[in-house]
Amino acid sequence: MDEAVALAFLTSPRLQAELEVLGIARADLISSVLPTAPFLEISRPTSGNILSLDVSASLLDLIFWPQRAQAGKAAMEAAQARAAAVLADAAADVRIAFIEHTAAVQALDLYRQAEAAGQAAQLAAEAMFEAGNIARVDYDRQRQFAAQMTAERMRAEGQVGPTRERLIAILGLTQERAEKLQLVSRLPAPAEAALDTGRLIGAAMDDSLQVAAAEADMRQMAAGRGLRNIEALMRDAEFGAEFERDGSWSDESYSLGLALPVDLGVAGRQRVASEMRQAFQRLHQARLDSLADIRSSAQTAESARALALFHRDVSLPVSAEVFDGVVRDFNAMQIGMFELLQSRRDRVDAGRDYLEAVTDYWRARAELERHVRVSDFESGADTGNEDDHPQSEEKPVEHSPPDPNQHQGHDHG
Repeated sequence: MDEAVALAFLTSPRLQAELEVLGIARADLISSVLPTAPFLEISRPTSGNILSLDVSASLLDLIFWPQRAQAGKAAMEAAQARAAAVLADAAADVRIAFIEHTAAVQALDLYRQAEAAGQAAQLAAEAMFEAGNIARVDYDRQRQFAAQMTAERMRAEGQVGPTRERLIAILGLTQERAEKLQLVSRLPAPAEAALDTGRLIGAAMDDSLQVAAAEADMRQMAAGRGLRNIEALMRDAEFGAEFERDGSWSDESYSLGLALPVDLGVAGRQRVASEMRQAFQRLHQARLDSLADIRSSAQTAESARALALFHRDVSLPVSAEVFDGVVRDFNAMQIGMFELLQSRRDRVDAGRDYLEAVTDYWRARAELERHVRVSDFESGADTGNEDDHPQSEEKPVEHSPPDPNQHQGHDHG
């Protein structure tokens, strides 16, 4: 997952476009810290030797030049905060796309193996039926199970292509480069240690990039509030000087022009006040949303982690033991085909439930990564690399026991 995020940062056109806001903000900052540009006008009549030079500049820009520079710096800081939040959101989106595709590939592998086992069992049941060892209804039940596993495999197969295309698009890869993409085929097991939810929520609220972006917007609004109130009252204030030359610079004059609004700036000041209140409410809502997102994602991740480990350590081993016992009873003719098929179905369902819990865990972790680095609040956290979890330790759910009907054919044939 970390490699996928790094790749997206390098290749995604969407991310590159989003980050260009920094270049735009930097250009605005340069404009704000430089003095206002004067306007020069040179005129000469068609007759005579009189040459006129008019120089004018915005008086408000000159007077409030330091305030404009401060507002420009606040705007740059706001752009940086928004860019950091964009990167965090993009990283989470990449992780989620990676998780969904890997889960689809793993589910397909699960149902492919279940389909292969179902087809092998169908062949064995067909031989047993032709030999007169089982009833027609038992043979049909085995055929039905094999057909169900084929349908499940087809459904899972239909998820792989769309999730891969989504991942390729979010990585920003061309089709040619996407063909060289090498992806893991299974999700790593959840972390053994529980999340320190209390510390995580506290740190996430302190360091939330989404909240930081809303706070930066608030500071940007506050930095320009005084200047905008004055502009609402005075609108345009222009200082000018005029020089005339007739052989020598002999005449000069100075002027000061003001544009006073009819409403005396009431509408402009009201707009500034409303925008300040709007920014404050957005900041307050951003804090509430972040807290809710962090809490819900942390709770989902922890519950999914516990559930996945329960399936791995309890449900899967128990389903395997039950399946082995049912096979022995079936071979001893103590139970019928229906109980055997139900046990095989339960074995597949246990694998599916484990995979769904693992997927929910990693998806919730990705949502948490929008606000805080989760690995800082757990011990022995996984990095998302397949090599970190050998299959023998992960207790893979898609490894089914040898198909019992192969032995049934030998025992009863």
